[in-house]
Amino acid sequence: MNENNEKGPWRTLTAVAATPALFRRYGHLVAAGGADPIPANAGTARRHDITAFETDTRTGSRLIASLFETAPQALPLTVRLMERHAFSQQAIVAMQGESFILAVALDDGQGRPDLGTLRAFAFAGGGAVYGRGVWHTPIIGLGGAGRFFVQSWQAGTMEDCEERIVAPFVIGAG
Repeated sequence: MNENNEKGPWRTLTAVAATPALFRRYGHLVAAGGADPIPANAGTARRHDITAFETDTRTGSRLIASLFETAPQALPLTVRLMERHAFSQQAIVAMQGESFILAVALDDGQGRPDLGTLRAFAFAGGGAVYGRGVWHTPIIGLGGAGRFFVQSWQAGTMEDCEERIVAPFVIGAG
């Protein structure tokens, strides 16, 4: 049941292709070739910087790099959970060109997702960096098992990743 005590999803979102302009309110996109590469390794490589992470000043916080392995999911998909990282940006990058979906919402100023800003974005590889405090779904991998590089600041507390049950919404393919 949704927050209005009605049965079923309160909204259906169509996942749109992620573009820098559409995603800007929530963070920025990550793609090879998206910025001027920096020559590296004596000219045998090109470095593409993802972001200069804003510092998390909580005591004991450190920048963590993780590998997430996802099971494939099918659309349409009903979503009931969103999460945020109030003290950190979070990078999510497909490691092998996986297709995936991220749904995002801004914070309402009272520590809840502002569902009026809810959008779903489809990715065919690449990734995104969420802004600090942006609410988002867990990674929704499509088509097969996926591997994702994920990076965020963590202090080892429940504040690292706040989860919230939301009124169910459906994400469909665009």
